[in-house]
Amino acid sequence: MVPAQKLQDELEVFHAYLRQNGLKRTYQKDLILRTFLDSEGHMSVEDLHQLVRRRDRKVGIVTIFRTMKSLTACGIAREIRLDDGLTRYEHCYHHPHHHHIVCTECHRTIEFVSPELEQLQSRIVERYHFQSIHHRFQIYGLCEDCRMNQPAAEKGMCDTEKIFGRDALMVAAAMERRGMEFYLDAAGRNLNPAGSEVLRKAAETEARHLEQLETELATVQRDERGLARAPVCLHFDPRELDRVLPDLESYAVDGRLELDARRAMELALQFEQRAADFFREYAGKFVETMGKQVLLRFAEHEMDHHREIKNRLDALIAAD
Repeated sequence: MVPAQKLQDELEVFHAYLRQNGLKRTYQKDLILRTFLDSEGHMSVEDLHQLVRRRDRKVGIVTIFRTMKSLTACGIAREIRLDDGLTRYEHCYHHPHHHHIVCTECHRTIEFVSPELEQLQSRIVERYHFQSIHHRFQIYGLCEDCRMNQPAAEKGMCDTEKIFGRDALMVAAAMERRGMEFYLDAAGRNLNPAGSEVLRKAAETEARHLEQLETELATVQRDERGLARAPVCLHFDPRELDRVLPDLESYAVDGRLELDARRAMELALQFEQRAADFFREYAGKFVETMGKQVLLRFAEHEMDHHREIKNRLDALIAAD
């Protein structure tokens, strides 16, 4: 069932489109929108007709076809074709732009988000001086089940936005884990006790954030049926996280790491600022979605930690 606020937002978008184009708002059109938003996956007009008729047998397939065209025009739905001759519709409003991997045998479809792919497409379009209007990228082949001639395994069926939100939580957790490991490694190598204590405290903060994220992820997967089994949507290169980490060797002298409390705080400030900047920039690649809000919230957590360390550093400098 679509959340009440999300339903209200999309109803307002749809009604505004109808008014602007001189079209009537009807109970049947609203029912079709509600049924579409309550559905998951890729729906044909025939699929949607069957679902709508369970609620009102008077709604005809022509009405559904025309309504879906209107929902596509106002940005609530997107038309897709999956190599089986049918036009299907998927949720579009406040969903990340994504692509599809399609099995030509069983027509199973996997959705994925890739900022790197989007950037590559943008560079190619700019190179040829095109103005992009829309694009579609789909990969066709045989899924593992079809190659092995075995029944398709049950897969989680969830809304793309919810999967994207889950994956954003996983990326944020990966950064917290990487930050915790970085601080612990630096503390273990550091020869200055006061500096090592600063780094260990920073690691403890990262560990608390990680625990919060893992609890949130577990709650989301428990409350949303099938979400834990849904394939990954947001494909993220973990090496991007390593680029955020400061180079400890640049702080070493004659191969030895000896950071006093002040220099340890400066190191932590560099990492927290980089992490916040990275995820703000990363979130900027996506439209307004649950996943984008997770990334922005994570960036703000890093800035909170940055401010906490900065205050401690300012107090230390003032005391000198």
